[in-house]
Amino acid sequence: MASRTTPPVVEWLEPDAVIAALSAFVNTEIMARGRAVRPDDDLDAAGVDSMAFLKILLFVETRFGFWMPDEDLVEANIGCLRALANYIWRRRRSHP
Repeated sequence: MASRTTPPVVEWLEPDAVIAALSAFVNTEIMARGRAVRPDDDLDAAGVDSMAFLKILLFVETRFGFWMPDEDLVEANIGCLRALANYIWRRRRSHP
């Protein structure tokens, strides 16, 4: 059985790079082929359900090195990929 490697925690904090990582994950692992999500698309309206969002949260934990606490799971932080990227950027800056 092949072992699955975990991508390293990112070293950069630029929001555009965070958006790129989130977009790549969501569009390859969550969305159906031909149904890409853009950074400002509403994730709920795009069809990202609670199970899919849990996968996104696990990606954030693995890739960026932290788990989002329940109190931070609000529309302003998770409504679209840009909002999530900005949250990750702020969180990584305040908790290096």
